[in-house]
Amino acid sequence: MNQLKGLYIIILLIVASCSNEIDKITPPAERSEAAISDLRNELVAPPNGWVLNYQPTTESGIFYILLSFNEDGSVHIESDVPGDNDYFFDQTIAYRLDTKLSLELIFETYGVFHFLFEQNASSFGAEFEFYYVGKEGENLQFESKSDNSGDRTVITLVPASANAGDVFSRDISENMLAYDTISSLFAGTTQQIALSDENVSVFWSVNLDQRSINLRSAAVGLTNAEIVSNDNSVLLDQTSGYGFFDGKLVLSNPFNFSLAGESYSFSEMSLTNFSETGDPMCSGGATMSPVYTGSATGLGNATMYKTLFDIKGLDFQPMEDSPYSVNVFFVADADGFSLSQNGSINEFFPSATGFAFNYGYLDSDSAYYSCSVDSLVQPEFATGLYYEDDNGNSRLALRKFDVVSATENKVEIQFTSNVDPADDYYPCDLTTEERDNLESITDEIFGTGGGEVYSLYYPVPSQPDLTVFSLYNPCNNYEFLLVQ
Repeated sequence: MNQLKGLYIIILLIVASCSNEIDKITPPAERSEAAISDLRNELVAPPNGWVLNYQPTTESGIFYILLSFNEDGSVHIESDVPGDNDYFFDQTIAYRLDTKLSLELIFETYGVFHFLFEQNASSFGAEFEFYYVGKEGENLQFESKSDNSGDRTVITLVPASANAGDVFSRDISENMLAYDTISSLFAGTTQQIALSDENVSVFWSVNLDQRSINLRSAAVGLTNAEIVSNDNSVLLDQTSGYGFFDGKLVLSNPFNFSLAGESYSFSEMSLTNFSETGDPMCSGGATMSPVYTGSATGLGNATMYKTLFDIKGLDFQPMEDSPYSVNVFFVADADGFSLSQNGSINEFFPSATGFAFNYGYLDSDSAYYSCSVDSLVQPEFATGLYYEDDNGNSRLALRKFDVVSATENKVEIQFTSNVDPADDYYPCDLTTEERDNLESITDEIFGTGGGEVYSLYYPVPSQPDLTVFSLYNPCNNYEFLLVQ
């Protein structure tokens, strides 16, 4: 009996002990509240806020951002991101901490993170919602919430020093926007950096939104004429992100190359004096192009020009054996929209399939074409469309031009103007309506009566053996690709 009584007491003690343990478990809502409170305390603790060198993707450059969190749910953000009348340079917005699936930091109202998220049709890879990863020393680590690439971007908030704002280079980031006007849709914003102490120029294409640079070539010489005359260049294909710090453009990965027996390394360039005194991109235009002077570390004095000169674009030459051509989709207006989708080509030739550019094409032994009803010889210099007629037959409509000049990688054309308008088109049986429609389209692309285009090499990584050029008109921002 005493044994049973002792066992009964033991059971009661065990039950009581378990009951006490259950009572000690904190409810989920309280745990969430405590986690949020702890993170908020961490965020508001540094007296000078936080420094974030924000790199949204491994391919992009760095955006320099300072954040100062407040207990009332607001955050003061300073950045070097230009745009929207400098709104993103200095703003205060709301933030929220949440624990839906994990502890999260969400920037609630529109700000610099949202602006970066929207770049490249919201496919850039920037983020405004982050999971909290944890604390490492004095730093706080977060990872992006909705990266589509699989590997989430990890960002690190570092306690800021009192003078953290001194390295902002906002004037440079804003001035650089001047290089983005009058720029090729396909080749991007192209720049020449003339290294006067080295008598060398480098040419690159820069993405100002994502802060990445593709180094295209380097050459001996400082002017286009010198470069062509020296004929000593190297084609390159190197890519790096960049950022603006303390008056400099700084590459994430230096560009290293060899030219004329010398080795060069380009890592950063101070940008000291800005002016808009460069040559107009459009001949006869009134708008001067931007120029930045400074120095490149280890390479001496440097000048950054906006340019449409392209060494590989020099390979665009008259082609006797066949016309240049491309799928009609790749003819774009000033806003980057295809003329075959919503523009004049769709309006006047909705069945168009291709765009043709006869540039020195010899269709027979005779280089000259005189209109006659039985002639099938294509003109040597002409541009137009491949299309289908109402019976489904493949047709070609061309408008003839003369080459006014072909200098370096710029070609200036003038459409012919004969007494009989039929002599300005091919073939002879085009209707008056078709000729008028083709005139409207070609005047729109090149300019009324003709104009100028620059040939820029357009690499196609998936087809390295394919030679494609972008023909860009800087006077109206129209552009089309051509396959050699």
